Amino acid sequence: MSNHHQPHGQDQDGAGHHHILSTSLALKIWGCLVVLTIATVAVAQVDLGFWNFTVAMLIASMKATLVCVFFMGLKWDHKENAIIFSTSFIFMAIFMILTFGDLLTRGNVYVHGSIVPEGMVHAKSKFKKPWVSSPELIARGNELFHTQCVMCHGPQGHGDGPAAAGLNPHPRNFTAPESQWKNGRKPSQMFETVTKGLGGMPSFASTPAEDRWALVHYVHSLGSPDPKDTPEDLKKIGIDPTKDDGGGAGEKVIPIGLAIDELAH
Repeated sequence: MSNHHQPHGQDQDGAGHHHILSTSLALKIWGCLVVLTIATVAVAQVDLGFWNFTVAMLIASMKATLVCVFFMGLKWDHKENAIIFSTSFIFMAIFMILTFGDLLTRGNVYVHGSIVPEGMVHAKSKFKKPWVSSPELIARGNELFHTQCVMCHGPQGHGDGPAAAGLNPHPRNFTAPESQWKNGRKPSQMFETVTKGLGGMPSFASTPAEDRWALVHYVHSLGSPDPKDTPEDLKKIGIDPTKDDGGGAGEKVIPIGLAIDELAH
């Protein structure tokens, strides 16, 4: 029996088939894509700052929508296929929003080493002489410890965190006597351990120095308050204790935008 009375885009079994665009509609869509491509090139020649990326993505999204709806036939496809296809773009948009949200709030990038790009500046600490313990630094260390260290070292610093059983060597018990600390329990020695890492513990060199000191002071407070650093101990790790910033102490940062440009090159 003839299928002339079937809805356009379906055969007798209800299955969809490819929709053929009319020449006039195809030319109109093609013209829109050309105009949008010209707009893309034009926008690339103008410095809109933060909006460069946003405008470029909007134009690209418009072009992609035209291609998907008309040239890929979503306009005439089964509705469930269009929903599935659209949902994938929604997921991608959520992923990009979360990614860029993290990127834009990440702040400066801390760099250690002698090879640094132009544009690097010295970090400004919120604490004067952070190698000297204070209630504010201990409170900051407590916060950092319970977000970064508790999984291995446990909430009380006994080395009994949820991940401790699977680690060899076992995480440090921070309340143990000084004699059981491989690199020593002076704050300067603990700072070096946090910076460089030890055994299964990774290096935290990319963490701002003031946060590393905060962690050190908090961990130090979990056990006996002794031993203390001498000026000579601090000088061994490049700190001049007579200066509020430690004499520069090697802390430098790159603004996040500059860091991205360096990676791109």
